[in-house]
Amino acid sequence: MNVYAYYNYRKYLQDYYEYRKSVQRYFSYRSFAKKAGYSSSGFYLDLIRGRKSLTPQMLPKFIDALGLNEREGRYFALMVDFTHATTAASKQQIFDQMSALLPRTIKTITKNQQEYYSKWYYVVVREALAVLNINEKNIQELALFLNPKITLPQAKQSIQLLLDLGLIEVAEDGFYRSVNKAIASGNEIAPLFVHPFQKQMIDLGKNALDFYSTERRNVSCMTMSVSAQGLERIINKIDLFRKEIVDIVRSDEGESMVCEMNIQFFPLSKEKTILPPEVDKEDNT
Repeated sequence: MNVYAYYNYRKYLQDYYEYRKSVQRYFSYRSFAKKAGYSSSGFYLDLIRGRKSLTPQMLPKFIDALGLNEREGRYFALMVDFTHATTAASKQQIFDQMSALLPRTIKTITKNQQEYYSKWYYVVVREALAVLNINEKNIQELALFLNPKITLPQAKQSIQLLLDLGLIEVAEDGFYRSVNKAIASGNEIAPLFVHPFQKQMIDLGKNALDFYSTERRNVSCMTMSVSAQGLERIINKIDLFRKEIVDIVRSDEGESMVCEMNIQFFPLSKEKTILPPEVDKEDNT
C-alpha cells in the first residue's frame, strides 16, 4: 500500500483494510483496534464513512498499527490535517508540506495534475482533438471550435502543455491525437486541483441555459427530503449512472462535438438528529 498515492486518509484506510483482508484472511476491525490501542471495533468503519475523525492523540499508535515508517507517518499525519481542513487556503498550505515528502515520480505527476486542471479548456482541448484534425498550422480552428471560444495563444498553450504532459502526441497522419493515458496519481486525484476545475465547469453549465435550446441540453433541478440511508442510496445510484455514461462514451464512434456533464447532489440543510424510540418515550414522560 503506497500511502503517497493518497490525499484523503479515509480513502486510504478503506483501501488499506480491503488490501489487508485480501492477503490476511483473519485481519479484522477488531484486530486492528487492539493493535492501535482503542476499544471500539466499529471506530475504523466510522472513520472511513466520515462519522468520526482521527484525533492527534490517536495518531502515533494508529501510524504504528498501519506499519508506516517515520517519513510515511509524517505524510499520513499531514493527510489527516488535509482531510479535516475546511478552507482552500489551509488545504493549500498543508498540501505544500505533503508535497515536500512525496517521492520524485509522484511529485511530478502531482505537478502535472495541478497544471492540467488549472484551466477548463486544457481538458476540453484534449477531447476536441478526437473530433478535429489539428496540427500546428490550423490551431486557430481549434480555438474557434470551443464554446465559449478561446484565444489562439490559449489554444497554443493548451497544445504545448498536453504535449509536455504526454497526454497528446503527433500521430502518423500528422495531427495531434490524445494518448490513452490517465493523469490521476494513485487511487484519487487531489480535490485541491479538481474543485476549482469543477467550479469553472459549473459556471459554464449556468451559461448553457442561455446559449443552448432544450433540444441541445438537459438541465433539471429537484429538491427533496431524504433520510441518511436514502442519501447514501442516491449517491450510489449516481455513481452507477456515471459508469454507464463512461461505457457509452468508450463505445461511441464518429465523435462530432465535446460535451460536459455536471452532476450535482448536495445538502440544503443540516441533518436532524433522530433519537431512538425509547429515548423519545423517556422525554415525553
